Amino acid sequence: MVNRSRLQRVWLRKLAARVMLRTSVGYVAASYTASRWLTRRALVKLTQTPGDFGLSWSPLKCKTEDGIRLAGWVAEPEQPRGTVALFHGLRGSRLRMLPRLTFLVQSGYRCVSFDHRAHGKSKGRNTSFGFYEARDVVAIRRLIQERWPHQPVAALGCSMGAAALCYAAEQVRDWQALILEGLYSDVESAFQRRIGSSYPAWFLTLYPGIVRATERRLRVRMHDLAPAQQIVKFNSIPIMFVAGYEDAFAPPADAERCRARYAGAHDLWVVPDAGHSDMWEKGGEEYRRRVQEFLAKWMD
Repeated sequence: MVNRSRLQRVWLRKLAARVMLRTSVGYVAASYTASRWLTRRALVKLTQTPGDFGLSWSPLKCKTEDGIRLAGWVAEPEQPRGTVALFHGLRGSRLRMLPRLTFLVQSGYRCVSFDHRAHGKSKGRNTSFGFYEARDVVAIRRLIQERWPHQPVAALGCSMGAAALCYAAEQVRDWQALILEGLYSDVESAFQRRIGSSYPAWFLTLYPGIVRATERRLRVRMHDLAPAQQIVKFNSIPIMFVAGYEDAFAPPADAERCRARYAGAHDLWVVPDAGHSDMWEKGGEEYRRRVQEFLAKWMD
């Protein structure tokens, strides 16, 4: 039997939302609250480390140019072929990248994986859909350059992490290769696709207000949150785009838009049956083979 008090709470929340949306003050308040919710911190308890997979590893820390302290790992084989930096998606952490990290270390690459700002164990109050996370990318690039100079570097970013790499494009032009998974072409489209699934359906009514509140809070124009506009700044870094055939949030068409704007060497693989966050799982052995071949081609 459905709990009556729970139904009453749900009904009251819906009623309160309708009342708020019918007044200008309520609309602004609701938009601001929704903006805060969308950019909230995502603290994650780390239940595993690379050591649980038999890897040699150590903790890492670095600080961004705007003073955010980031927490991460480095794991490496005995004789690394180069370094691969891993960047996770929204509401994730380096824990989410651990299967990829394990596979890459076993393939001979040193892996550096950090929690983005306001995620996992890193500091920070807000997430910004990859925009300010680009500063995380730059800080990690600096750390890699200082600790392992003159060695090839590649990066693998998922969703927000892929977007962060795009926003940092001008600072990572010296890297040898990039793998961009689940990359959305622009944040406005990505937001609207999540209405009714990840986000409540009534967010659509608030959309203009949420945009204005978010722009003021983050000091960034929503129009600028478009990886497809930034992709050209990579210049000539080889890029492997990976999209999920069933991805409703960043569909293959988004990867196609980004790919169409890029003049450098690139490839696109659409993973059958994969959604937005299970390309590693659904790709299986084919995923591993393609990534290994791509990295070997451009890093060795």
